[in-house]
Amino acid sequence: MGLFDRAGLPSADFRSLIAAVGRRVRVLAWAQGGDGPVVGLAGQLAIQQPDGWRFVPWHEIASGGWDSDSGRLRWRLTDGSDGEVLLRDPGSLPDLFRERVDASIVVQERFELNRGRAAMIVARRPLDDEHAALLWTVTRHGGSFDTAQIDQADAELARLRAEYDIA
Repeated sequence: MGLFDRAGLPSADFRSLIAAVGRRVRVLAWAQGGDGPVVGLAGQLAIQQPDGWRFVPWHEIASGGWDSDSGRLRWRLTDGSDGEVLLRDPGSLPDLFRERVDASIVVQERFELNRGRAAMIVARRPLDDEHAALLWTVTRHGGSFDTAQIDQADAELARLRAEYDIA
C-alpha cells in the first residue's frame, strides 16, 4: 500500500475502505463526515456510515454540489432520489465532487419539443471502467409529455446513441 494511495485518510479507515471495495483504491480527496470519513475515489464517492460504507458512483449523480451555509454536500441521482452528507472541514472534496460528476458526462444535449416542452439527453460513463457502455437518460422539462413528444424524444435519443455509442 503506497503512502499516497490514502491521501492522509487514517489507516484504519483506509483498511476498512479497501475491505469494503474488495481491492486497492486510491483516495483522491476526503473529509470528515457526520459518521466517519467521506472519500472521493476515481469512480465513486464512499461514505462511511454506522452500518458500513455506502458507495455513490459519480456517473449516477445527475446534479448536486456543496452548500457552504449548511455544511452539506448534496446530490440528486439519475433515478430521482436525493442524498446528502454533512462535512466538517470539507477541504477539496467539493471541488473533486464537481470535477468527477462533470468528467462522467460524455454527451449532454437539450432540445426543444413542441408546445413548450423540452428534453435533456445525457450519456454518462463509469469513471472506473473504460470498457463500460454509456448510460443514457432522458429528462423531460415543462410538464407531462404526450405521445408525439415522447416519440420525438425517443427519436433524438436513438440518433444520439447511434452517433456516440461504439459497438
